[in-house]
Amino acid sequence: MRKHIKTFLLIINVAAILFLFSQKLYASALHFIVYGDTRQDILTMEKPQRKHNAIAKVIREMNPEFILFTGDMIYYKEYNSFLKVISNNYIGDKAIPLYPSIGNHELVFGKEADAIIKEILKKVSIEDKSKRQTSSHAGISNDIEKLKRKLNQTVEAIPEEKLKARSRQVLCEIFKDKLNPAYASYLNEVLIDTSEGQTWYSFVKEINGLKIKFIALNSSLPGDEEQFQWFLNELKQFSGPKIIFEHYPVYSIGFHGCKDLLNDESKASRFRDRYAKFFNDTANNIVLVISGHEHNYQRFYKTDKSGGMQIPVYVVSGGGGAELKGTADCDVSEIPLDGFHYSGLITAYNFVDIVADTDDKKNLILKCKVLGLRYDITDRLPNDDTVEKEFVKDNMELIDDFTLNQSK
Repeated sequence: MRKHIKTFLLIINVAAILFLFSQKLYASALHFIVYGDTRQDILTMEKPQRKHNAIAKVIREMNPEFILFTGDMIYYKEYNSFLKVISNNYIGDKAIPLYPSIGNHELVFGKEADAIIKEILKKVSIEDKSKRQTSSHAGISNDIEKLKRKLNQTVEAIPEEKLKARSRQVLCEIFKDKLNPAYASYLNEVLIDTSEGQTWYSFVKEINGLKIKFIALNSSLPGDEEQFQWFLNELKQFSGPKIIFEHYPVYSIGFHGCKDLLNDESKASRFRDRYAKFFNDTANNIVLVISGHEHNYQRFYKTDKSGGMQIPVYVVSGGGGAELKGTADCDVSEIPLDGFHYSGLITAYNFVDIVADTDDKKNLILKCKVLGLRYDITDRLPNDDTVEKEFVKDNMELIDDFTLNQSK
């Protein structure tokens, strides 16, 4: 009997030690999630962000320590819809900090843009009426497309100084200051030393004695000297591993790869031309660059002689609820990729789930899983009802799975 009791107690002790050891290992790792592009389109912008809310519910269940957001919260200025999703899912018994970067749709503003959007909505209403009356509406559709192009041109023509001021207003007054003050304290900490017009910032997390710097950049300000010099100083002052998050992709084989990256005058191209050489210089120890803008998933990488992935790796994850987009409609070989390979383009609502840890030599290891749901958009786009029903944790597909080992 005593022998059985001793054996039982030994088993209990071993189980307890293993449990505590596993808890210590889990606690030493850093778990965070990245996603972006939650906006609606011009016809649905005033409606609740139901797709985003479904995705945010799953993210909340994953229980990350924090979230990196790659921009495009909204289409125009319907911030209450975005803030409602944040409040419903990331503020509660366990708050999950969300660190935003600024996207291009946060910067659709001004009297001229307001007037054009008003005219587009008026034309859409007339078009809908024409369809119901089975009369010709081709002319109206052409007018709408012309107005959309005019809107894009108007926004592109806004001077950087005005974009800079608007970006700060969005980050601080429209986003941070509208959140619960107790929840928003994490943003106050990272923004406390920023200048009046600054929307780029950094923060440091530590795992097992290794510090990682996270850097948010505003890619809609490619010519801003203040941001650029600040970034160079960040590289100079911190030699450890770095993760960049911003909106415009440096590399893409999607719609914007053709539209933006083949146009030397676009903000995306000018941002790439100014920053990519610093991202790609291994001496700067940038491990991962994550962006949005493309409403799909893509990964770009280089390999060493043994076939292992080199740093940095570029990830495009813009599947947070905006209308999914497919591959480029130009010759992809013409898009400058600087020798990077790509793993393909996947039309999926998705987020990137990342666990950062270290090996026994304190080298950073990033285990990255891209989770979500693929959709074939050649026939039709999934609606809110479909995504709300299907995008649940038990249905998640493994879209991509890769590990970055800093020692290799």
